[in-house]
Amino acid sequence: MQPIDRRYIRKVLIEKCSIVESDKLLVAVSGGADSMALLHLLHSLDYTIAAAHCNFNLRGQESDSDEQLVRSYCTTHAIDLHVKSFETTAYSKEKGISIEMAARDLRYSWFSVLKEQNDFQAIVTGHHGNDSIETFFLNIVRGTGVKGLSGIKFRNGDVVRPLLDFQRSQVEAYCQDNKLAFVHDKSNDDTRFMRNKIRHEVLPVLESINPSFFDTMQANMAHVREAEYMLEAQVERFKAAVLVDEHDKLIIPISKFDEFPQYRTILFEILRPYGFNSSVVSDVIAQLYGRSGKQFFSSSHRLIKDRHNLIVMPKQAIEVKHFWLEEGVINNIEVRIFSKPSDFKFSTDQKCIHLDADLVDLPLLVRKWQQGDVFRPLGMSGFKKVSDYFIDQKYSLADKEEAWLMVSGDDIVGVMGQRLDDRFKVGRRTKQILEIQLP
Repeated sequence: MQPIDRRYIRKVLIEKCSIVESDKLLVAVSGGADSMALLHLLHSLDYTIAAAHCNFNLRGQESDSDEQLVRSYCTTHAIDLHVKSFETTAYSKEKGISIEMAARDLRYSWFSVLKEQNDFQAIVTGHHGNDSIETFFLNIVRGTGVKGLSGIKFRNGDVVRPLLDFQRSQVEAYCQDNKLAFVHDKSNDDTRFMRNKIRHEVLPVLESINPSFFDTMQANMAHVREAEYMLEAQVERFKAAVLVDEHDKLIIPISKFDEFPQYRTILFEILRPYGFNSSVVSDVIAQLYGRSGKQFFSSSHRLIKDRHNLIVMPKQAIEVKHFWLEEGVINNIEVRIFSKPSDFKFSTDQKCIHLDADLVDLPLLVRKWQQGDVFRPLGMSGFKKVSDYFIDQKYSLADKEEAWLMVSGDDIVGVMGQRLDDRFKVGRRTKQILEIQLP
């Protein structure tokens, strides 16, 4: 087993982590062997560094002892140190997430703040090769795409991890060789946590089968990483050729999938950033050619399977059911009444609505469509169900939900921004005009 070489670490920082010697680095230091080794390495390589320690208050006196160890080391070596205490258990309950996820969220949110406030170029963590292998198997158990099988990356955004080529035993040996004190977090031995179960019960079996298991897995993840890069290129080609991005709505035409044999994998990679897991994506694929109107949900978004498209949009925390319009500006909609000029021309701009003011009762109710709604579309002599109008106009389920109707008394004045009711149009006898200017 080769010892960790400082010159090699410098090379990794430059070539794999895109770090230059002038960069100012924030080092995440828990007090464990990996982070203490990392701090010692970066300090001995003369990088400009500061340390950041999180006290998650999960192990009582042991958490405080971890903090004291880090404080003592940084004081001895004149390293700037940032420390923050977190109420991790309370945050976990508030957000309805695991303790592990809560600690991760709190940690990286704080690191990002420190980075911006102190002009650090990168956040450096002590993740090593065993962590990457554990993540590989953890993602297999949870369900993942190709990206989840490529292991932890040397650089991911602002976060860099220069120890990924080394095993945990090499990191601990480095600490012993350099007489570095470190703590052992006993919670890492608790096999009730999935990662610990993989670490202590699954991986030892595989290592007993293949003595070169670590090197084999490093090679496997490198191969997957190559496949990931090819997949990313295919996904980008699909996005450029197929996707329609309308503000906060993503439209994916179903008919285009036939042009991409790998569309199942591509669709997962497209939907994953919106919080859809592999199980939900499999359900979406199973319904691609089923009935329209089927909906699927992630924690932040919903997907609607329409007749011809998949439509992804954010969940609305609070849905506005109706509001009122009168003269002035309401919800960025400007309403005014003026005398009809002799040379008046009816607006053809859907964002500028003109009505006969004397035929409309203000305030005007603006509400969502309801079953049974009818109106007389402009230019027609008879009434039509709003639902039939939607069908004629090929409205998707999302379009129907986003449509607003203008209502005066019991009568529908029109579908806002689309079609007016013929009874309220500006005509020869119109004296006052009601103008509604949409944003």
